[in-house]
Amino acid sequence: MGFRFQKRISILPGVRLNLSKSGASWSVGPRGASINIGKRGVYGNVGLPGTGLSYRERLDKPAGRAGNTRGSQRAPSGPEMPERVVARLVGDEVQLLGPSDQPLNPALVPEAKRLMKNDLRKFLDDHASDRNLLIEGICHLHHDIPVATGTVAPGESGKPNQEHYFDQQSYMQALMQWRAAEANAGPDKDAICDAVLEKLAALEWPAETNIAISLNGTRLLLDVDLPEIEDMPDATWKPSYTGLRLDLKPRAKKDLAAFYLEHVCSVMLRLLGHSFAVTDQLQTIAISAYTQRTGSTGKLSDEYVATIECSRGDWGQIDLTQISHINPHQCLRRLGAKIEAGSRGTLLIQQPLD
Repeated sequence: MGFRFQKRISILPGVRLNLSKSGASWSVGPRGASINIGKRGVYGNVGLPGTGLSYRERLDKPAGRAGNTRGSQRAPSGPEMPERVVARLVGDEVQLLGPSDQPLNPALVPEAKRLMKNDLRKFLDDHASDRNLLIEGICHLHHDIPVATGTVAPGESGKPNQEHYFDQQSYMQALMQWRAAEANAGPDKDAICDAVLEKLAALEWPAETNIAISLNGTRLLLDVDLPEIEDMPDATWKPSYTGLRLDLKPRAKKDLAAFYLEHVCSVMLRLLGHSFAVTDQLQTIAISAYTQRTGSTGKLSDEYVATIECSRGDWGQIDLTQISHINPHQCLRRLGAKIEAGSRGTLLIQQPLD
């Protein structure tokens, strides 16, 4: 037990000097109620004489600690979450924006992610789906096949010029003879070929597709240089919910081969549909499609991978109003196309048509 040493020296009535091991202090006031002033601070003392009861409280506050009593401390307030937070895709990453479309305070981002968790997941899913639809669009080229069939006006080759005739009767006689000769000659080969080329050239193709055509009577032959499998998109978009971004996920080789097969079938079906729609004078359309790839010799060469010969009668069995719901591979197989994939998904070589 420690001993406390204290000695009081009375200076004036009500004023005392207190001496102890901890130093000197002043006491002001009568017994039972006094103020003690020392290096430890200013204290008020109240006591009831004869009872042993007393109360002591510090009257001054240490510098820098005013109001810092237990229970009254308050943590400094941080930035407040705005009422409206907007998500925007910048490049491949989600950016959270606050008022005036300014980037959200980084200190608020974790809480915003928590509060907007479901909305952000849907936001990423929708954007990934939109991007993948654009990729898958190269397998839906046949969706724009027209239902109606057009007409091709005969060419003007050899047509009589009225300026070369002296009278109307002579001109009309020559014109009638020319028209009869044109009718007996069958379809205007050059006019039909020009119309087909113009029609196919007006279409948008996502990858380079070259076409050569020839017409023999009412049979149109298309020789098609397909895009290579290396030209196909080899990845799809996937959402990263934790990183709030979109990432490209590479396709497996077998998936890429299946995607390429679907694209080739869509190209061939589109060529059939748009060619038949040029004129009803075309009764048969034959297509041979090839691609450049490295063969067994190690050299890059042209290899035919798909062929089809389709009559207008067979084509008429297809409900073109439902073309967007038709599987192009199954449809071509039904029409007699030869297009097969090996065990690894590689398209097998076919004999071209002539």
